[in-house]
Amino acid sequence: MVDSTWVGTDSIKILMAGDWRWPIYEQAFSQALSELGHHVIPFSFSDYFAGRIGHYQSAIPFPGPALLRINKQLLEKASVEQPEVVFVWRGTHILPGTIKQLNRTGILTVSYNNDDPFGPLVHGNTPWHHRFLWMWYLKSLKETDISLVYRPINVQEAISFGARNVHVLSESDKERFGCDVVYVGHHEPDGREKYLRDLVHAGLGVRLFGGKYWTRKVLGDLSSYFGEVFPVYGEDYAKALCGAKVCLAFLSKLNRDTYTRRCLEIPACGRVMLAERTDDLLGMFGEDKEACFFLSTEELVAKAKWLVENPNIADQIAQAGQRRVWADGHDVKSRAAQFINALTSYKDRR
Repeated sequence: MVDSTWVGTDSIKILMAGDWRWPIYEQAFSQALSELGHHVIPFSFSDYFAGRIGHYQSAIPFPGPALLRINKQLLEKASVEQPEVVFVWRGTHILPGTIKQLNRTGILTVSYNNDDPFGPLVHGNTPWHHRFLWMWYLKSLKETDISLVYRPINVQEAISFGARNVHVLSESDKERFGCDVVYVGHHEPDGREKYLRDLVHAGLGVRLFGGKYWTRKVLGDLSSYFGEVFPVYGEDYAKALCGAKVCLAFLSKLNRDTYTRRCLEIPACGRVMLAERTDDLLGMFGEDKEACFFLSTEELVAKAKWLVENPNIADQIAQAGQRRVWADGHDVKSRAAQFINALTSYKDRR
């Protein structure tokens, strides 16, 4: 039975269990809860997956040392902290028995999954280890008090696995940011509005976010289609990228860009990038394997339609691109390390 005495109180104590690796997921949601007046206690899975063996234990949740420690110590943490809610974010390594024990203590158990755990069962076109990755998550659905999913199609699928209270968490964000293709960025007189126009005329759903230079004069007949064009920052910037099936990256001719920060930010967010083709970008990403490129309007429209019509391929490219930017050290911390190395090298030469 769920102890509902906390419902209606000003503040809820929430133990949030998840990877806590990416700032746009658990960290951003935790911050939002804190700003609403609730107390969030983090519990990180990623702390248990160090080294090569840890990598394999993370990818395949067999009942090995890391998985057993996570479940044991999550129960211990809940016993010490006495939260009203345990919120499991993408609980690939949380056992049904752990959820049962939490429920017995009167704690409300909630799960959320941004990914599609039912995909391997429906179409099978996923990485081989995904057939095992979601095993414990699916078995735990019938034990969890509230199951939150990212896409409406997952609601009935979760219920078919015994989930009792299923809700789509992202409906409002989907209305604001969901689309086939998005471009987030400034306007330059290089013809990018023509690219957007051709995508719209091809029947694709396109969203545009940017600054004041996207005027009615620039957009012409697209002005009524896009409505007010405004910039997005911080969490909304990440949501604008993540809400699209394909993210465009135009390159500034004024700056003589051959790549931009957005060419790293898009794959870092786990989205497939469709960018103007340059030698530098071809050196950074495998074409149609880690990112996609175009040189002409015809190629842009064809690539965009191909990606939208083949979501499994788009997802594979997006995941590979995300792995590439992290493996190659394109994150801020790696850039800071390069900065320190440059200073050290300069100092040693003096």
